[in-house]
Amino acid sequence: MPVVSLPYEDLERLVGVPREIIIDKIPMLGADIERIEEDRLDVEFFPNRPDLYSVEGVSRAIKGFLSIEEGAKYYRVYDSDVELNVDDKVIPIRPYIAVAIVKDVLFTESFIESIMNLQEHLHKGLGRNRKKLAIGLHDLSKISPPFTYTAVAPSFGFVPLDFDEEMSMQEILARHPKGMKYGSILENFDLYPVILDSIGNVLSFPPIINAELTRVTEDTKSLFIDVTGTDPIVFKALNIVLSAIYERGCNLYSVSIK
Repeated sequence: MPVVSLPYEDLERLVGVPREIIIDKIPMLGADIERIEEDRLDVEFFPNRPDLYSVEGVSRAIKGFLSIEEGAKYYRVYDSDVELNVDDKVIPIRPYIAVAIVKDVLFTESFIESIMNLQEHLHKGLGRNRKKLAIGLHDLSKISPPFTYTAVAPSFGFVPLDFDEEMSMQEILARHPKGMKYGSILENFDLYPVILDSIGNVLSFPPIINAELTRVTEDTKSLFIDVTGTDPIVFKALNIVLSAIYERGCNLYSVSIK
């Protein structure tokens, strides 16, 4: 079962009560406290509660338990003029995609760490190690819509995350740590999935790696989020990520898929 690290500073700020109260109530959410550290709490959650795989999700649940916030939460989603076009070539490979835009985000180092950890917990659990779903978060300011979800030849190249040189997709699968770990998911296909912007920039090579171009940093103010996969569970995963980010404060926008 997933063990989620919950920094006290984030918990206290998001919930609005002292850590002692939070620590006392967490087991009542059906969770087991694994470790109590000086600056954080490590908690094991059941696999059927992926909404609790982040400090944001846990804070939302505790606020409900303490009657700080009651009832179903309302999420305002604004329309946008951004479109994502899906090419028929990608359908046999990873047929499902869910996307959204988030604006007016105020990222901190701990916020980024929390969302990236949530992403990996979802990859392992709901995503079955990225086979059923993979999530990509991108700095929207670095790319130009409309976007295209398509499939390309293994010789197609871009600069992957954490690298400073362009590599072909074939090279990424052979040399990049993520490629070597997850490349078997694509071993039976002649073409590989890719998400491109309007001028040909690569956002993502799902389910393997994002592009270095769209790296999320503390300077990022807006996000384009994609969840691709082989199962409709991609929509659930997107909702979990969006609701977690929403706890920190942001505006959510829809994207038209064609």
